[in-house]
Order: sequence, then structure tokens, then C-alpha cells
Amino acid sequence: MSVRKEQVYLITGAGTGLGKELALQLAQEGVKLVVCGRRRSKLEELEKQLEAYRNNILAISADVSDEEEVKSLVLEAIDRFGRIDVLINNAAVFANSSVADSSLEEWKYQIENNVTGTYLMSREVIAQMRRQRGGRIVNLTSGLAKTGAAGFAAYSASKAAIEALTYSIDEEERRHGIQAYVINPGSMKTNLQSSGSDPALVAKKLLHYLETSDQPTGKVLQLEDLRLELHI
Repeated sequence: MSVRKEQVYLITGAGTGLGKELALQLAQEGVKLVVCGRRRSKLEELEKQLEAYRNNILAISADVSDEEEVKSLVLEAIDRFGRIDVLINNAAVFANSSVADSSLEEWKYQIENNVTGTYLMSREVIAQMRRQRGGRIVNLTSGLAKTGAAGFAAYSASKAAIEALTYSIDEEERRHGIQAYVINPGSMKTNLQSSGSDPALVAKKLLHYLETSDQPTGKVLQLEDLRLELHI
């Protein structure tokens, strides 16, 4: 039996892409899941797909950049399942615009959703993980955090900030039994791009790594470089 079956996972940005694939695979293992997304319609679609596991699923529509909504989300999750063992900060936004042509609103939109959202979710979950004396926080990054790219300054900066935030959390919280990981899932096929890895395979690799590794690497884990014996 998977160790995960006894755990509670909270996944943000679970309505589409990698977040959705993580939710689908975890649900099939019997894991208790809290799935969060901004668009209620996408969460409803996911709930229909997870109907067979509805007793283990709590779906909440929330904006991770809104402090009150994040607090409410985490409290509701704890009220339902009593604990949170793994937080996967998957929610993110991006827009293509050069620095010279972008507005302050566009910059804030990406920084607040990507960085502030990750900070708020982590902060609220850490309090519960301290009470239960353990837990894991998984934050997602991108290769653009190191290289940047024309048109993606705000997104690249947000991911670099997330990496630094993750290392700080891990150093601050390891005495409480809390570990923080930063993972680069690589390029994935989405509604916006046709190239990249299948999100289902990326989700399988990520979950396999979390189940088999008991310590963060202290650096960005490149999932695309993992050589795993997976049967898809």
C-alpha cells in the first residue's frame, strides 16, 4: 500500500494541467485531497471525474493571492481532514509582454499570483504542519528563473523568487519536521502550447520522487532529467 494513502494533499491550480493530473492520480490511490482553483467551472469538471472518490475530495474555489481566501481555504481543509501533509503550490499565471511595454498591473498580477500566492499558502499551511510536527511543501519553478526570456520578465522573476522562498522555508522549518522542495517540471503540453511533456507523465514522475525521496535536494530538481522505471 502506498504511504500516501494515509496522507492529505492540498493542490493549488488543480483545475487544469499538471495540477489536475496530480489530483487524478492521487485520487486513484485513495489519497485524501483538497483541490483548489480560481475557476469554479474547472473544479466542477474535475469533481465529476473524481465522483467515485468524492468522500476523499474537497474542492474549493479560491484566489491564492487573496490572504482571506487562503486562510479560509486552509481552515476548511483542516476542518474536513484534520491535517495537511503535503502542499503542492502549482497555481501560476504568466503573460507575454516586454518590460518596456508592460504595465505595473501586469507585473503585479504575475508577482502576486505566483510569489505572494506561494508565500500565503505556505505560511498558512506551516502553522498546521508545525502542530502535527511534520509536512512537505512542494513549489514549482521554471528554467526561466535562471535564464529569463524576452517577454517573460515578470514570470521569470516570480519563479526566481519562489526558488529563494523555498530554500528559506526549508532552512527555517526543518527543526519542525517540515521540508520544502523546489521542482522544475520542464516544458509541458497545455492549452496554450502544443510542445513539451505530457502532464500525466510529469505528474507520475513528481509523485514517484516524493514517495521515494525523504529529503529535499537543496537545489532545483529537474524532473525531465530523472530516469525512472515507470509503467505508463
